[in-house]
Amino acid sequence: MRYIAPQVVSIADACLGGLYGRSALLIGPEEQRHLYAHLLYAAGMQQVYQEDTPAHVSPLLPSIHLLISIPKALRKTPEGCVFPMLTAATVAKGCDRRHTPLVILDLACSTSVEELAGLLPAVCLYTPDDLRHLLAKNQARQAS
Repeated sequence: MRYIAPQVVSIADACLGGLYGRSALLIGPEEQRHLYAHLLYAAGMQQVYQEDTPAHVSPLLPSIHLLISIPKALRKTPEGCVFPMLTAATVAKGCDRRHTPLVILDLACSTSVEELAGLLPAVCLYTPDDLRHLLAKNQARQAS
């Protein structure tokens, strides 16, 4: 996860047309959030909020432009990891009357943000599959 952090911040920068003066929310364990917080502040972010879980994020959503979900797995199953889920209802509640876009980057190995959140009018959700595709294209471009 550490090696993709600069690329993820670059994707966020491109999605928002710049990070300077904006605000972000990082959800996940401190050891995962630390590098992202450092890179976001270095890119000129005004405020970077941090939460361990998505339980209390709804009140923060109106004041942020970027949400990065980097959760720790709750448990592993034969089908994969289970993560604390940021629900579409929580995102909708926090985005009520929102007029600016909210970019959500889900960095879990499988979904940690309910995909219905991406259908909300002010939300642009990048799922783990979307990000894997973008990162692979970026690596292929750099290799050539």
